[in-house]
Amino acid sequence: MAHSHPHPHSHSHDHPSRSHVRLLICFWITAAFMIVEVLAGLATNSLALLSDSFHMLSDVLALGLGVGAARLSLRRPTAEKTFGFKRFEVVAAFANGLILILLSVALALKGAMRLWHPQPVSAGPMMIVAAIGLAINLGILAWLHDSHEEKNLNEEGIFWHVLGDALGSIAALLAGALMLWRGWLWADPVASLLIAVLLCFGAWRVLRRSTHILVEGVPEGMDVDHVRNTMLTSPQVGEVHDLHLWTLNGRDLFLSAHVGVVPGDLTEQQAVSQLRHELEDHFNIHHITLQSGQCEAGDCSHLHD
Repeated sequence: MAHSHPHPHSHSHDHPSRSHVRLLICFWITAAFMIVEVLAGLATNSLALLSDSFHMLSDVLALGLGVGAARLSLRRPTAEKTFGFKRFEVVAAFANGLILILLSVALALKGAMRLWHPQPVSAGPMMIVAAIGLAINLGILAWLHDSHEEKNLNEEGIFWHVLGDALGSIAALLAGALMLWRGWLWADPVASLLIAVLLCFGAWRVLRRSTHILVEGVPEGMDVDHVRNTMLTSPQVGEVHDLHLWTLNGRDLFLSAHVGVVPGDLTEQQAVSQLRHELEDHFNIHHITLQSGQCEAGDCSHLHD
């Protein structure tokens, strides 16, 4: 039985990526503004601003979790963590998705209560602080989005957090304007309910994708049957079984399979090596483990035993 366990390229684990640096700077900016918003809420006796500061706290927690996960993912594999720590990014994304769900439910409940029992709000100061918060959140969103690197699942979870806060600032501005000009106290809870629905959508997307990765589902954009059929087009591959495709973090792809090799011009080891290169070229899979065996007169059934 021939085995192939290639490690065709090395990875850098020692230096923070641009993604990690971006998240760290966004964390400190968001934390600083959260403190400003708490102080402004206390000074103006504005419940709306204090409530929004707790929303900002969820952003700070999400960014902190994301920064920690991004940093951990850079650590080298150990004797106990042979795959490394890359999956911490997915775990962080899953946690952020749960936080988003809880936050959206809390916003919906609060909005429903306020809709039935409208309360006066200090609209002027609320609009000023909301405008500053909107500018900061839009800047963070633009910075997170303006990157040549593909956004990973961890960053997507954080993106939805900050987007929710930006939309909350827009809703606060619109609600404040309606309350100042028209006296419509219901504008604030209605805006909160709309934002809660959008947050639920983003949270469900992050939870669905992160759960799929954590249970080692087939990576997005990959089709097991297509990969198997491509492997079978190789001249000396007679059978492929126990084929598995998975990813640790949504980017790095892994494949393992048992391959039946029929006699031909190449040795069994050469045929498996050729197959591995074909998989790398066709599907950009760089972590491949192939277990092979010789088929006898084209019959590979004994390899299942």
